[in-house]
Amino acid sequence: MTANDVIKQAIAVLGYSDNDGNSQLTQRVMNRATGIFNLVYNDLRHICELPRKPIISLSEEIDLPQEAHDVLMCGVAGYIANAEGDDTQQYMWSTEYQQRRTKLSRMSEVNDVIPTVD
Repeated sequence: MTANDVIKQAIAVLGYSDNDGNSQLTQRVMNRATGIFNLVYNDLRHICELPRKPIISLSEEIDLPQEAHDVLMCGVAGYIANAEGDDTQQYMWSTEYQQRRTKLSRMSEVNDVIPTVD
């Protein structure tokens, strides 16, 4: 999966693309896509213990567990909606991002503290 795939998925869930997947976003939003992606990715890298490596290009491959990919997409969708001034979508996707992010971080905390039985 590439960063561009995450951006396209976020655009699709926001309803900002037609059936063919052609984005209706303006060029200024696409120019911000790398920055938006890095904001969310940087937040999740602490939870998923990923190496610090911000993307330079949207064509870069991203290696994340599926749960983290879903969280990443929600966060990216929230930031894109915010950039477009779409308050309703921004609120919905930011809330979804925070809920999923919390679950993701709790899962790793629980895995660290539950003793295993030999």
